[in-house]
Amino acid sequence: MADGRSNRKAKVVPFIDQMERDRQANLNALIKKAKLMKPDGFEFIDWQSPLWRIVSGRLTKLTGKNAGPVSINFLYSQKLGSEPLQGEWDDLTKSLFVLRFHRKHQAVPNQRNFTTAVGYVAYAANQLGLRLSQLTPEVLDNACRLVTQHYSDGTAYNLHKHIAEFAAHCDANGLCRVLLQYKYSKMKRPENTGGLGHKRLDDPETTKNKSDKLVEPLVFKVVGELYQNIPQNHKYRFYVLILTLLACTGRRFSEISLLPDQILSSDLNGKRYLEYFPRKASRGDVFTPKRKLYLPSEVVSIVESVVNELKLITSAPRRTAVEMCRVKGPDLTFMEHIGKEHKLYKADLIGLGINPQVIHSHGWIRKNGFAWADEDAVTCQGIKPANPIYFTTKEGVEAYCKKNFFEACLQPIHIDQQGKEYYLKDLLLIRFQGLSSGAYSKWTATQCTHAMFRTFLRYFPDLADEYASSSIEVDFTSHHFRHTLNTLLDEGGLSDLLQTEWFGRTNPRDTKAYQHTSREKRALMLREDIKKGLVGGQLADQIKVLPVNVQDAILQARIQAVHDVGTGICIHNFSQIPCERHLQCSADCMDYVWAKDDKGRLNEQKRQYALTEISREAAEQRMSSNKPKKSSDWLLHNEKKLKTLKTQLADNGVVEFNAKEFLKEVDHG
Repeated sequence: MADGRSNRKAKVVPFIDQMERDRQANLNALIKKAKLMKPDGFEFIDWQSPLWRIVSGRLTKLTGKNAGPVSINFLYSQKLGSEPLQGEWDDLTKSLFVLRFHRKHQAVPNQRNFTTAVGYVAYAANQLGLRLSQLTPEVLDNACRLVTQHYSDGTAYNLHKHIAEFAAHCDANGLCRVLLQYKYSKMKRPENTGGLGHKRLDDPETTKNKSDKLVEPLVFKVVGELYQNIPQNHKYRFYVLILTLLACTGRRFSEISLLPDQILSSDLNGKRYLEYFPRKASRGDVFTPKRKLYLPSEVVSIVESVVNELKLITSAPRRTAVEMCRVKGPDLTFMEHIGKEHKLYKADLIGLGINPQVIHSHGWIRKNGFAWADEDAVTCQGIKPANPIYFTTKEGVEAYCKKNFFEACLQPIHIDQQGKEYYLKDLLLIRFQGLSSGAYSKWTATQCTHAMFRTFLRYFPDLADEYASSSIEVDFTSHHFRHTLNTLLDEGGLSDLLQTEWFGRTNPRDTKAYQHTSREKRALMLREDIKKGLVGGQLADQIKVLPVNVQDAILQARIQAVHDVGTGICIHNFSQIPCERHLQCSADCMDYVWAKDDKGRLNEQKRQYALTEISREAAEQRMSSNKPKKSSDWLLHNEKKLKTLKTQLADNGVVEFNAKEFLKEVDHG
């Protein structure tokens, strides 16, 4: 079934100020405007080059990326030959790349996908010998069909959206002779992102959550065994600790990797918490309010041990990070004891932790003129060697250490609500920069990036074989722990509003995407809660007085579906018949039930009660006027609703409630 969003057209705003009838003039104006744009980090790019290397600015500081250069290739896809884009297609793609980023600051993957999509359009047009101005919906269809052949459903779906966006840019800026208004007719969301489906409630598989975004219980077991068994000096111990934090806290990887340096704190009530920065993506030096992450009591001791161990493991790179901030460059304190004229040979470099290959024939130090042949060198037998022995000096080693140092390492990563800036040295998870040889540079510290974590997951099965009781394949990502913990909390009865708050989201609707409990399992869970007396409502009141052997039959007949309606839960089965009482859930409806102690819904229940009381007063005034119309029906409706809401408030521990005072508090914030 095609998703409804597949029918929407991309909406864009023109980039050029004045549109001409001449399509080529519009294209030239677009290119000219893009070349005048100089976003931070784009100042030194070579427009004609098919490879743009951006070494600073917002694009280099996106979540999950190391603070280093970003490469953007303006090439056809590998599946199309990887040749550079040519002519107007090259200029247009680069222009849209710059203008899109200037307007919305898209992440690097988004920009790369957009570039790939335009490459497919250019390829399809070239196959028919058409210019940009001659573009037609048929050409775009050809490009989309080719994308479908070359990529998986998920990637193809994203590229189809980018092709539609490209067509919208052409329309908005007057680049083609015809108005495209394009959306690929066969575009639909992949099946694994949602859709319709149902199971019988008596199916044994109903109680099992099946989603490719949930982590299997075996993974949690293996992570626990690795945490207990891997030695503290093991090179992958650092990543096992990160994995443990992901499993215990359900935070995004960016939130874990950018935790400020700290120990566990306690509030006035003795509740333990970590401070973290809720952030999904970064657009540079953005304001990021710091929040408290209150920990479930069962994981407090584990998280505290992990944090304390991480502080110990990261003490050396943190000292390096502090020195980097002080000298505005790499930490060269490990060479303080070496004189400027001192000759450094292969053994000396090894002692300093530097790969001796740097002074070999193709090594960086030797290629850049910092290594010399020692004419006086002899072997231990006093014989002059057949091949000259090379040495370098302190100057050469310092130049080598500085070659890959980026100023971005010294820029702030967070700015909290008090305006305090957090730098690399202020992070909990920092490590030494890795080198191409596989060693680590003791002179440069860096963040732990998602790319590093993905590399570690390649070795996860081998670690499990050696240190755990079960073999395992990696079929999870760091974000799957967030989905899993959210689903477990949802099944445990935590309300959507509290889930939203605890996971640091701003929109409660986003929480639904992380709840993978099936509709059928929710219905079964509600049946059990009603039998335990944890649910209020007319159905729950009826079940109380029925014999136990009849309760199950009634519940099976009545509860076939579960829908969240804000203040409570609706059990109307919409697959049988539409609801004739739509939006009247709390007005004495037989299908309306609620959890008796659900503090997450309390504010919404109060708000509904206050608004209903105002509506009742308005109905009473109309009733006493010359034109009462049907105010009596409206009055009766409000009375029913107030009665139900009052019962809900009582079940939530609210005995006396002043609606007018509540509205005043809301108005005054």
